[in-house]
Amino acid sequence: MTVWPDVCWIGGSPCSGKSSIADRLAAEHGMRVYHCDEPFDDHVRAADPHTKPHLYRLRDLTWEWLFMRPVPEQVADELAVYREEFPLILADLRSLRGAGPLIVEGAALLPELIVPLLPSPSHAIYVIPTRAFQRTTYARRSWPSHLLAQCSDPHQAWQNWMDRDEQFGRQVAAEARAVALPVLIVDGQCTLQENALAVAAHFGLR
Repeated sequence: MTVWPDVCWIGGSPCSGKSSIADRLAAEHGMRVYHCDEPFDDHVRAADPHTKPHLYRLRDLTWEWLFMRPVPEQVADELAVYREEFPLILADLRSLRGAGPLIVEGAALLPELIVPLLPSPSHAIYVIPTRAFQRTTYARRSWPSHLLAQCSDPHQAWQNWMDRDEQFGRQVAAEARAVALPVLIVDGQCTLQENALAVAAHFGLR
């Protein structure tokens, strides 16, 4: 697979500040940014049921089904979804390349998927929140309560959701370290700007 020297990748788990860091760096360094979350619904609608069954079945998901299953099953399903979606992400990115450097961010950027595209480890970093930071940040947002209200046991759904993201983050961090990619742990002790500066320094942005 051909390496992509004009792309900086920010992976990690949800609620870690990836999107905000990417937007800040793009604005400060004249780069474009691709947020993997934004085309997700389009990718679900485009999924072939035979070649992308995990992605395809999200068309009919309910929040009850998503959050009330055993947490290990949720994590395994999330990983499978991202593996199936990644070729669709790459197809989007191919249409954006060639017009200057690009930052790509999202939980879908599993280490196993992007390593073949990296000219060096300096082109990727993983941002992972601590358990406390993740839960505090999610709790400040208004929209989770609307999703949880659609579950038969909102409290248990919340616990499962948080445990899923925490387990996903731990697994992604371990896999990143195993292939010598850096992991930035976000615990609230540093400001967003400080975290953005750390990521910029890793990418060699001046």
